[in-house]
Amino acid sequence: MDYHELEKMTVIKLREETKKFPDVKGVSGMKKEELIALLVEKLDIKVPEKKKKKAPSVPKNKMTLKKKIMELRGQKEAARAEKDSRKKVTVLRKRIHSLKRQLRKIA
Repeated sequence: MDYHELEKMTVIKLREETKKFPDVKGVSGMKKEELIALLVEKLDIKVPEKKKKKAPSVPKNKMTLKKKIMELRGQKEAARAEKDSRKKVTVLRKRIHSLKRQLRKIA
């Protein structure tokens, strides 16, 4: 049995597994995370490390953000003028929105 199998098990099955150990008490009141932690300890199961996602690189300078927003606005207006797909305009609008939020966080 490994850590991933424990995570897939239901709380009821985890409680049944922990009841096999006579020195454990209060199993019926435990939450799933507590039961998994107890079983990991009792069965000497190795817990895999969670990989952290890298945050996308964000320019930290206000002026670079403002320039990028202006470029995207120009692209958005050009896409509207060409009657390009609405999807492209929507994507550009969302990028501008996220950059504005980053700009507000910096300020």
